[in-house]
Amino acid sequence: MNKLLIVSAFTLTLAACSAHRAPPYEKDKRPEDRDQYSGVEGMKQYQKDQNSLIKQANQIKCQDTRMDFVDAEAAGDESLVRQVKVRLQKYCIEEDK
Repeated sequence: MNKLLIVSAFTLTLAACSAHRAPPYEKDKRPEDRDQYSGVEGMKQYQKDQNSLIKQANQIKCQDTRMDFVDAEAAGDESLVRQVKVRLQKYCIEEDK
């Protein structure tokens, strides 16, 4: 009887310890500072965070390219203007929609 009680208590203790799960992601941190994701919900948040970071990077590139475009037009360099227009189409496409 004692053995059964001890085995049962040990089994319940192990089950209780394994029931703890890590949070899906670090909700208290900004997307660029998160590095811990777990489970399906964590992976969904990871994808959202990555998309957000890519969008931010493209917005910065778009702003820089617009400044380059202004500089190229001011300089009157048609070759450079054509090159910058290609970059504008690449980085600023979502802002124009």
